Amino acid sequence: MTTQTLIAPPQEIRLRKAQKMLEVLWSDGVRSQLSCLALRKSCACSMCAQAQQQGTLTLIDADVGVDRLEVSGVSGVQFHFSDGHYRGLYPWAYLRELGERLQ
Repeated sequence: MTTQTLIAPPQEIRLRKAQKMLEVLWSDGVRSQLSCLALRKSCACSMCAQAQQQGTLTLIDADVGVDRLEVSGVSGVQFHFSDGHYRGLYPWAYLRELGERLQ
């Protein structure tokens, strides 16, 4: 994660399960759309970060989805992916950065 700025929680988060897409409406009116696959590939939990550094990250199913999400107040959001992974917390600043970088 490179963004260090505090970002206010979004006004709205919509998980579109059928489209395997997350839509986020930020307080400044910017709307981000992120695929579940992009979110899964961008997991920055310690397990995924270590695997990326060691070059041992396993293949991620292109059909991965998000079964559910948990908003952690002012901190961010945690995704429960269909492949069983749920360890990463996505701080609001990181989620906003991903939205800008991956669109």
